Amino acid sequence: LLVASRAGWMSAQQMGMELLSKARDAGAATLIPSSLQGVRTASDGQVEAALLSVPGESEPLEVRTGAVVNAAGPYAGVVDALLRGGGGEGGGGRELPLQNEVHAKAVLRDDLSAVPGDAPMVVWTDPVTLPWSEEEAEALLEIGGFEASLAGSLPGGFHLRPYPGKPHSLLMLWEAIHADVAVPREPPEEAELRGSLFAELTLRALSRAVPALGGYLGEDGSMTANVSVDGGYYSKAPDNLPLIGPAAGGPRGAYMCAGLSGYGIMAANAAGELLAKHVTGAPLPEAYAAGFLPERWESEEYRRGVESGAIGKGFQI
Repeated sequence: LLVASRAGWMSAQQMGMELLSKARDAGAATLIPSSLQGVRTASDGQVEAALLSVPGESEPLEVRTGAVVNAAGPYAGVVDALLRGGGGEGGGGRELPLQNEVHAKAVLRDDLSAVPGDAPMVVWTDPVTLPWSEEEAEALLEIGGFEASLAGSLPGGFHLRPYPGKPHSLLMLWEAIHADVAVPREPPEEAELRGSLFAELTLRALSRAVPALGGYLGEDGSMTANVSVDGGYYSKAPDNLPLIGPAAGGPRGAYMCAGLSGYGIMAANAAGELLAKHVTGAPLPEAYAAGFLPERWESEEYRRGVESGAIGKGFQI
């Protein structure tokens, strides 16, 4: 059981809006909706323009630029393949091993005040067996598949955090519940979530750590809590380190900032600053910049090292 007693709290949405507002003040513009169709390059392989598809326009919109940044989140692999085919010198290379996995969260209205509003974030790291009745466990085993797995020992990693505001709420997460959901390289816009089942299973697990949460489980096994569920994707490389720098195999002037896994908000500003140094040609931090370059995946030795465990992996959430 991990208790992060000094963890702070922030709003990712408000941070994003603040950064967008400052970017616009500095002259940045947004074009929504639109999608990247490709890039135009000069004879020497340097990016000259980005070609965008805009609703209502029969021809792509050409935006002249010397730099294109792939910060497409779960679609970064698709955009990377597009940039590799963008023409000019240096096109090609190996496909990046980016993986997408479903990430969901549940917000429970804590009408029973089961968890104090000033409680810290709590993470349960040990395996757990959910509190089923004998009849419920037998029924799950009879169904088979994912449902049958719920009757046995499950991975830990579920956590909760009181959510600021009124009414008093709890933020609950457990990645194990969607670990078996396969996500294609180009994922659907809406992630496939297990909805209320995800919320109930996470609540059952958390009741092991906080028994008072069991008050939201009825005598018939049903969940009586008021819960909302939403989610999306974590995008990650097998070494769980971000991809920041020139796009390997793409034209000169193509860059990437992706694969920030479960620590995207925490690392976003530092990742953006590092990327800006690459784009502007500013001196790079010697301590870590090379370790995040996308080109590391062009090396067969590096791929095998990660697969075998000889090369360590980054922070996993």
